[in-house]
Amino acid sequence: MLVNAMDTRCVAWVALYFALTFVAWRLDLAVLTPVLCYFSFAGACITHNSMHLRTFVCDHTEALWRHALSLTYGHPASTFVPGHNLSHHRHTQSSKDPMRTTKVRYRWNWVNLLMFQPRVAWDVFRMDMRYMALKKHCGEPYFWTCAQEWLVVGLAQMALACLCVRKFVLYVYAPHLFAQWAIVSINLMQHDGCDKTGINNSRNFTGSWVNWLTFNNGFHSIHHQNPTLHWSKLPSAHACHVKGAIHPNLEQSCMLSYMYKAFVWPGKRVDYLGEAVKLDPEDQDEDWTVNHAPEGVTLEDYDVTVTNLAKAVAVMPVKILCPTYSPIFHID
Repeated sequence: MLVNAMDTRCVAWVALYFALTFVAWRLDLAVLTPVLCYFSFAGACITHNSMHLRTFVCDHTEALWRHALSLTYGHPASTFVPGHNLSHHRHTQSSKDPMRTTKVRYRWNWVNLLMFQPRVAWDVFRMDMRYMALKKHCGEPYFWTCAQEWLVVGLAQMALACLCVRKFVLYVYAPHLFAQWAIVSINLMQHDGCDKTGINNSRNFTGSWVNWLTFNNGFHSIHHQNPTLHWSKLPSAHACHVKGAIHPNLEQSCMLSYMYKAFVWPGKRVDYLGEAVKLDPEDQDEDWTVNHAPEGVTLEDYDVTVTNLAKAVAVMPVKILCPTYSPIFHID
């Protein structure tokens, strides 16, 4: 059933997340919250890999898998497509990358790390919604796939919150919040102070432990060169195509050591050459979704409106019960 047998560990990690969440909730073990934070973050790393290369051969199993991933880190898995694949990968660190690291400009670098995810969250969400609206306008199934994932995550969280708000915050919300913060914040460590294009556009963390825990998320340069390469093959591909070709400062053997130097002591924001990061004047996000619009359709034709979102929520139960039902919505 798996496209690559190495993904057995991914499935096991997601299953462990749900099992540990059940145990923590049932026995009310707050000591498990940090463990759940890790497994939720690991789920985000697995989601990142899965959205570049599918995990299961069967389409129905793949759809269920994406729902499981969405519940693991508390965010629709399919939103990785516009927020990461189509913007960050294709327009790294440019005005078309809503996750560019130059958006945070605090004096203390540790504040840049802390505030990076909150700073870019709305910009990424806005682009995600606009892309979803465009796909709905074009009659493509991506919109309904994403909307179903949103609904499942939302209903699951509301149900758990109704059961017990305190347990929900401890064992569900806090791990999800950490996972979403961490998977975005790692982008700051991987790209800040690097070139926008070329071989030196990513910082790599090559330590064995960090890559085992994050499913080789540390090998970032080769991932940008070949996004669809399976995560299990990244270390060997890095050794063949990246090691020795990039600047040596972009190969960090220990992530914790790098974080200490970058955010604690001396805690200075420097580029990969060791010089202070020079920030250009802050610019506005450039809408990359225009490249995906059909001829004759303007941005205003598929912009997100409250009316359209209300329509989608209203019809969603019918769509889940009957996936082949596809009402036609006209963009106002």
